[in-house]
Amino acid sequence: MIGILTFHWADDYGAMLQAYALKHYIEKSQGDKVKIVPYAPIKFTGRYWLCPVVARQDAGKLKYCFALYAFKRNLSNFFCFLKRRKNMRRFRRVYLTSEPVIRRVDRISLEKYSCVFVGSDQVWNPEITFGLDDAYIGKIKKNGNCKFVSYGASFGGNMISDKYLLDLKTAVNRNFTAISLREISAVPLLGKILNRNITDVLDPTLLLDRKEWERLGKLPDKRGYILFIYTEYNEQMVQYLHELSIELQRKVIQLSVPWPGQKENWIDIKMDGGPSEFIGYFKNASYVVTNSFHGMVFSVLLEKQFIVFSHSSKNARIEDFLKKIHLDSRLIRVGKLSTKELMMSKIDWKYVKQLLEREKELSFKFIQENCEGIK
Repeated sequence: MIGILTFHWADDYGAMLQAYALKHYIEKSQGDKVKIVPYAPIKFTGRYWLCPVVARQDAGKLKYCFALYAFKRNLSNFFCFLKRRKNMRRFRRVYLTSEPVIRRVDRISLEKYSCVFVGSDQVWNPEITFGLDDAYIGKIKKNGNCKFVSYGASFGGNMISDKYLLDLKTAVNRNFTAISLREISAVPLLGKILNRNITDVLDPTLLLDRKEWERLGKLPDKRGYILFIYTEYNEQMVQYLHELSIELQRKVIQLSVPWPGQKENWIDIKMDGGPSEFIGYFKNASYVVTNSFHGMVFSVLLEKQFIVFSHSSKNARIEDFLKKIHLDSRLIRVGKLSTKELMMSKIDWKYVKQLLEREKELSFKFIQENCEGIK
């Protein structure tokens, strides 16, 4: 049996869909039974509760507090919040795992697994995991003869703080038989730190093709809108979105939660869906404006006219992927003026698909090589 340790616990479209994609692809290609290891400590999951609990490190210890602002935001969108939460839970239960949650690393048992893939997502980003989390660097005592393989692990950028380097080097070199990263720009750094071969692979969502995603999608009633997904507020992006909406005479549908003080009446906020609804909104969209990595990825997968604005601090994975498929011209960097002509310019999807297929073969090969002989 093959296991996957990842951020399946997040009420986040990208996190859940990448977990689904890796699980689905390995099952389909290897014919093995694949399970998500249901590791989901409160320090991670608490941020998604109605009354969010957020963790922070203080003098090396983990402390918790209530996020009052986030609680007020959730209350102001109470029924949407509950419906979204319900849709997220349903998707997780049906497509990822319905097994009881494991809250502590010392309660994880991997003895029934022959191999565990760690990743994709930012499993090696100490800012998200409050220091390096033992589970994601393979420090699990009850592991039997299980081997660890990282698939598309990420620091969230192309570097990691010096204070975590020794722990990362020691644990990963000791526990992992093979290592791959999601950002090619981080490969030289980690290769130098670990003194071993590192492979760069695609985000798992890119392992599946358009038809596979469309079958999973739940279509909305509307069609032909501009789809808007953001991970951080960007005034330039919102201004561009407004001007584009007026020029094209298209409605804007936003899937992200409102930003503080959002009152734009020309944006229709649809924040109550789960991952299946997320995909459905992409299928029926005509254009996509985003600064989200997975917003960009699903624009490519479903062949939508799109433009992506740079993120202030987590831009490596966006830039790396766009370069691979020769669409880096679709990226609007901070301070650079965006143009309507760019959005309207046709994308040669046949050429993009050829480039993507080449990258997919490298990712397929990495998975195949690390699944051989483990049945």
